[in-house]
Amino acid sequence: MQPIKNFIHSTVFKIAALMFSVSFLAIVSMFTTVFMSDGAQFDAQAVNVAGSLRMQTYRIHSVMQDSPGDIETINQLVDEFDLTLNTGVLVNQQALWDNGDIAKHHAIVANNWNEQVKQLIQTNLASPSNSNTSSLEVFNKLVEDIELLVVAYQKYAEINIANIRLVQSLALFSTLILIAIAMMIVHRHIEQPLSKLTSVARQIGQGDFTARAEETGKGELALLARTINKMSGSLYRSKSQLEEQIKRKTRKLTRSNQSLELLFQVSRRLNEVEPGSADFQPLLNKLADVTGVKDLDLCIMTAQGTGPYEHLMSSEKTIPDKCQQQLCHDCTEHDSLFPPVNGQMKYQLNIGDQHYGVLVVSLDEGSILEDWQHQLFEAIAEQVANGLSMKHQNEQRRRIALMNERTVIARELHDSLAQALSYLKIQVTRLQRLQQKESAQEQIDQVIDELKNGLGAAYSELRELLTTFRLKLDGQGIKAALEQTISQLQNRSDDFNFTLNYHVSNIPFTPQEEIHLLQIAREATQNAFYHSQGFNIDISITSNSLSEVILTVKDNGIGIPEDPNKLNHYGLAIMKERSRNLDGELSVKRNDERGTTVMFSFIPEYARTLEVKSKSA
Repeated sequence: MQPIKNFIHSTVFKIAALMFSVSFLAIVSMFTTVFMSDGAQFDAQAVNVAGSLRMQTYRIHSVMQDSPGDIETINQLVDEFDLTLNTGVLVNQQALWDNGDIAKHHAIVANNWNEQVKQLIQTNLASPSNSNTSSLEVFNKLVEDIELLVVAYQKYAEINIANIRLVQSLALFSTLILIAIAMMIVHRHIEQPLSKLTSVARQIGQGDFTARAEETGKGELALLARTINKMSGSLYRSKSQLEEQIKRKTRKLTRSNQSLELLFQVSRRLNEVEPGSADFQPLLNKLADVTGVKDLDLCIMTAQGTGPYEHLMSSEKTIPDKCQQQLCHDCTEHDSLFPPVNGQMKYQLNIGDQHYGVLVVSLDEGSILEDWQHQLFEAIAEQVANGLSMKHQNEQRRRIALMNERTVIARELHDSLAQALSYLKIQVTRLQRLQQKESAQEQIDQVIDELKNGLGAAYSELRELLTTFRLKLDGQGIKAALEQTISQLQNRSDDFNFTLNYHVSNIPFTPQEEIHLLQIAREATQNAFYHSQGFNIDISITSNSLSEVILTVKDNGIGIPEDPNKLNHYGLAIMKERSRNLDGELSVKRNDERGTTVMFSFIPEYARTLEVKSKSA
């Protein structure tokens, strides 16, 4: 019985019952209307046919008056009247089966037709000379009876239509009443509970999981309300748990974000500032704020030092005596990390065998470091150590680069200006001896001319060397520097046409490669400008499939001698020295027709690195 009760109280049953009631009433009204309409479908035709009897009567009388001798036509009209009156819709009507007005008037018309009118017609056909006065009265009496029959048929049709209207009105009224009852039931048992459930669902959708639905009733909506209440309760508990987890995760992410930001600031500070100018005090204060450990000490020392040259503190306190006396062995003479001693943790600033100081973390009594704090301190110590190590390496590279450049300058001065000065010194000694011997003035003038020429050549060489030593890239690249050199040479003389083909923009040259390649190209271009006696200079820097960079400087001048080493070509010696520094090949040769071609090729460092990696793979 319980399942049946539940089914009766269910929303589905209520909706189905309402739909069935409305449908049943509609079907009954339709069947009734159809049945009644079927009975009245020939009413209008019967009225029309009955009315046509009057026209037939008038036609018979008219023919009898106008053509009394036309017996065939009169007989044909009489037969038609008999057929219309005694067959067809007039005798098939349901109304004739009843003992109503229609049956009575139909019998009167039939009797009048058969006994009077028809007899009168037969008599007139037999004696056409008889009087027409009596025949007119008979025909008028028949028309009056036919008129009464037509009126009876009309009344019968009107009654049928009124009955159909009555049935439809009753059906419509019953349907409206049933619909009103259905709307009341739907409003009370469906719409109101659904509205309340919708409001509760909307509150839950907006995040208010404390909303509760009414659980009255036994239908599906009541079950849905109980289910929603259970669901909202579960969601409220889950939301509370998730909010707590989100708060914990947010705090953790905030710490991680602050830690990453601090690491980024340390890395950027170490990479942006000049060596020796990094200020770690703001970073140490930021580290104390992020970790919540207020007492931090950062001691920085050189790689070879035994004591710090800078002691930074995150809080104001008295420096211990051992720190003032630089007794640092307690903090530095151990491996990277050991358990807290006297509430202190010490993080070494080590890179390999190089020691650059220590980060001392002083904890409050009873406090211990969390994992994230420990990891952050280790990362900061490693970052600071890397920065100090990079600073030390940069300083070493600068020293090496400075020594290399000084060596190049000394070699170039020795190969050029020193030899010229030695030659001038010899000429001065010759001049002194000639003057002591009181030699001829012609010999003395010859030596003086050689001194002048030597001084001029030495001065020109000095100007070229100064121009070379002052050359710098300023971050513009090789192409811009070559264009600047060409512009300077064109300002000196308009007789030369320069062509620059630069197709190595995608090759990452090292600073040393850029300097040497630019110096070789500039030296070859200046040699062609000053000594070729031509008017076209083509400069080309390209690369081939072997990853070689090829520099070509070609002119259309007189061409270099077969043995250029016999001349005082210091620039050629400088170019060869720079080509050896890049492990490249330099060639200078005469062209077949005229002019000289200087060609230099080498493999950049990036290509060598890729080749080593491919072989190791």
